[in-house]
Amino acid sequence: MGALDDQVALVTGAGRAHGIGRAVALRLASAGADVAVCDIARPVPELEAAGVGLGDDPAELEQTAELVRRLGRRSVAIAMDVSNRASADEGVAALTESLGGVGVLVNNAGSAVGVAPFEQISDTEWETSWRVNVLGAVNLSRAVLPGMKEAGRGTIINIASTLGVAALAEYGAYVPAKHAVVGLTRLLAQELAPFGIRTNAVAPGYIVTDMGKAEQAKIATAMSVSVSDAVDAILDEIPVGRLGAPDDVANAVAWLADPASSFVNGAILPVHGGQTPGFA
Repeated sequence: MGALDDQVALVTGAGRAHGIGRAVALRLASAGADVAVCDIARPVPELEAAGVGLGDDPAELEQTAELVRRLGRRSVAIAMDVSNRASADEGVAALTESLGGVGVLVNNAGSAVGVAPFEQISDTEWETSWRVNVLGAVNLSRAVLPGMKEAGRGTIINIASTLGVAALAEYGAYVPAKHAVVGLTRLLAQELAPFGIRTNAVAPGYIVTDMGKAEQAKIATAMSVSVSDAVDAILDEIPVGRLGAPDDVANAVAWLADPASSFVNGAILPVHGGQTPGFA
């Protein structure tokens, strides 16, 4: 038996072939959960313009669901705009009808839009970063809470960032948004615990995903060095001597979802290889 047998998990931002969301969905399925996966599954002009138009391919989202099914678990793929409350509500209603009530919510959808010097970030980039990174987690949490409260149990896991507990120059819109995700996590942990609902966050460092590779390229440009040299500079900050993999984050999420972590609430779990400075 798996630790999550008979539970339904919802993972947002799961439509990227090499992303954290897919790794999380498969890890939760391997622990026995049925998994609903969602992503925007269409081009978003604001994200395309910023070079972070990921999760826009419906075929990749459906592939994530199919990979879950191959593990012997049920799955549905849902096109959802997490930044839109109506879309979030409709998506949760649809998956509840198909799979049952959500017991584990993983708010993974996010975007590194607005990674630039502070004064160069446009109003659109500020708004997009807030809508996707923060309102996405707010909307999905609101959508699943009635069912979790009725069941008397539930787990919400937000994917924050090391930049949600520290700061880095020229990550102007991303840093405040991820700090807000950390604040939301701590708020919900206090407010929802009496209902049997735990809320925690995982704070990844440098993870090798498509988004992470785009970030490496931006760092290389800012440093006027090759991508390889930029990666070497990043590795100098990581004591374990490697970049993270999506599975590293997925394993942390699975532990927080596991009843074995039932006394863990309001935690911000770093998954960064001991990266310094300031990423405690």
